[in-house]
Amino acid sequence: MAESRYLIRFDDICPTMNWSMWEAIEAHLVQFQVKPILAVVPDNRDPKLMVDPPRQDFWDRVRQWQATGYTIALHGYQHLYVNKNAGMLGVTPQSEFAGLPRAEQEAKLRKALAIFAEQGVRVDAWVAPSHSFDRTTVGLLAELGVGVISDGLWPRPFTEANGITWLPQQLWSFHPKPEGVWTVCNHHNAWSAQRLDQFAKDLQIYASRITDVPAVLCDYEGRRISLSDRWSGFAEFLWTHRILGPIWATRRRLRELGKLAG
Repeated sequence: MAESRYLIRFDDICPTMNWSMWEAIEAHLVQFQVKPILAVVPDNRDPKLMVDPPRQDFWDRVRQWQATGYTIALHGYQHLYVNKNAGMLGVTPQSEFAGLPRAEQEAKLRKALAIFAEQGVRVDAWVAPSHSFDRTTVGLLAELGVGVISDGLWPRPFTEANGITWLPQQLWSFHPKPEGVWTVCNHHNAWSAQRLDQFAKDLQIYASRITDVPAVLCDYEGRRISLSDRWSGFAEFLWTHRILGPIWATRRRLRELGKLAG
C-alpha cells in the first residue's frame, strides 16, 4: 500500500445515457482490464440524463457488468434535486437527500433498493447525486445493509464504528498523487472525442496502478480514520474549491470531519 492507486468511477448510468460514447469507453475498459465503479440511477427522472432513447436491455447490461466484476453502486433514487443543501461534504449545493426528514430519506432509499432487488442487482456501494447527503443518510445506509460509500476527499479508505466503509473520491481526471487510494469520477454523457482519447491515454499511463473495489476493501479492512487523513482531506477540500472560505463552510467541514472519528 506504499504507492498511489486509482479507482475509476462512472456516474449517471441509466437507460437513457449516452450509449455510443459508453460503448467506446467500455471497449477501453475491457482492453486494459479495468473494473470500474458504475453509479446506477434506479429510476431516473432527471431530464439532463436523458441523452439517448432508453435501452430496453439496460438491466441485462447491469447484471452482466456485475457478473464481470464491476462494482455497481446505488446512485440515489431518481436523480432529482429537491433543495440547495450541500450536505455533510459541502461539495455541491444541491441534493436529493441532504436535509430531508429521516422518513422521507428512508422511503427513497427503500424504493431505490427495491428496484435493484427486483432486477437481481446487488448493491455494492452508495454514490449520492452531486455528492450531497447527510448523517441521516449514512445511518440509514448502515441500517439498510449498504456498507460502502464512494465519496469524501480523504487520501485513504476507512471504516466507521457503524460498519460503513468510505472509499474516498477526490479526482475528476487523472493526476499524479502521493500514497493513497484515489477515485477518478467521470460523467460521460457530454464527453467529446478528445475527452475519450485522453481517457484512453490515461488508462495506458496509469494502468499498473489502477485497482478495483474488492482489492481496496481487502487491503483497508477495518482501518479507522487518522489525524493525517483528516488534515489531508481538508486540504483536498480547499484545493477542490480553490478558495479558503466562506467561514461557515470551513467550520461545517471541520465539524463533519470530527464526527467521522467513529
